[in-house]
Amino acid sequence: MRRSWCTRRFRTASLRSFLLVGLLGGLWLIVALMTAALYVHTSLQLAEAQDRRLQAALSRVPLAGLPAPAGLQPPTYHRVSTMNGDWLAGEPGLAAFPWRDTLSPAGVPQLYFGHLGGTLVRVAAAARHVPGEAGETLRLVQAAEPVSRRWAGWRDLPLNTLAWLYTLAGAMSLLVIGCVAIALRWLARARVALGGGQHDEPRDYDGPSELRPAVERMQQLHRRQREWVDQQRRFLADASHQLRTPMSVLRTQLQSAIAGDAPAAEVLPQMLHTVDRAAGLVHQLLSLTKLEQIKRAGELQAVDLRLAARDAVMELSPLIAAKRLDFALEGEPCQAPADAVMLGELVRNLLANAIHHTPPNGRLGIVLRAYGPRVELVVWDEGPGVDDQVRPRLFQPFSAAKGGVGLGLSICRQIADAMGASMNLYNRVEDDKVIGVDAVVAWGQGP
Repeated sequence: MRRSWCTRRFRTASLRSFLLVGLLGGLWLIVALMTAALYVHTSLQLAEAQDRRLQAALSRVPLAGLPAPAGLQPPTYHRVSTMNGDWLAGEPGLAAFPWRDTLSPAGVPQLYFGHLGGTLVRVAAAARHVPGEAGETLRLVQAAEPVSRRWAGWRDLPLNTLAWLYTLAGAMSLLVIGCVAIALRWLARARVALGGGQHDEPRDYDGPSELRPAVERMQQLHRRQREWVDQQRRFLADASHQLRTPMSVLRTQLQSAIAGDAPAAEVLPQMLHTVDRAAGLVHQLLSLTKLEQIKRAGELQAVDLRLAARDAVMELSPLIAAKRLDFALEGEPCQAPADAVMLGELVRNLLANAIHHTPPNGRLGIVLRAYGPRVELVVWDEGPGVDDQVRPRLFQPFSAAKGGVGLGLSICRQIADAMGASMNLYNRVEDDKVIGVDAVVAWGQGP
């Protein structure tokens, strides 16, 4: 639970706080470690220098029968004893060196910590030869210095030695704060380039090259989202208008039938036609909803085009028979990446459109063709063709006009786009005369 809370806090932390805490915290941690290392290293060097000074002070201790060197000051405390530890001169409160048997006759000093009247002292002890009537004798010579005096130099050490380090660290801290502020300002520019508000247009990006790919990608997504939202708004407005029309007509027809203005035998077929029109529109709207799901899923599989065409023909065969049309399904079986349900919807819409525009006793059909990587599904008819005035808005929803269609072709184009295919309508011309239309759905590149 604690770990989960910490992880959540870390992920939701401010970017400014994260950068400042991470960079400045790391910087001052390094400064603290360097301070400790330099303090210890320099303190050891200072202690060695003070020990050498204390050892040199042994030569300035006055001995009985030997004068002190001229111009030299004795140490703070000193003691002269026999090798048995008996006091001869100096400070009697300074205890004799306890490990006298380890002293070298050559006068090599030894250093240790001791006490003098409750004060901690650093002591240097050595054996020195003193001439006398009976010859030279060894004397124990000790020189002592309070540790507090040595610490006085250590306390001044950080202020004298490390001042430059803290000055440099402070300057680097200001530099880090400035760099973080500049980087966040670049992010603010990227936010402005993406458009800050709901209706703001993306602007040209002027910032670091590392952020440019992300900004451009987000701008593309922003434009696509705006286009999709605008398209959905227009579609909903048109759909509501188109649904309102048959409902109003149906209401008028019902009122006429109830009032007895028209016989039921005349009104009921009209009402049935109106209901069929509304049902067809609702079916197409549901197809668009399914299409949006396919676009978001993006999962396509290899589908047999001939099987999809045959199923569509079987479903629409009553319409073909009602107009006594001559239908032909040609071509070898071939496959293309598609969604089986939406491919069937595409073929049914194209075939229904061809049936609608083909005159009675006319001909129409479906042709499957493969040219290497390119696969085509062609629905052809003997209709009047596509008028040049209608062609620019041919695939726009709810733009039905004479010689054109409304929502059906718009759905077909969107289904083809979702399956990675292209779709176009071509007038079939013979002897400078339009004899029909070819609706071509193609996958892959041309030969």
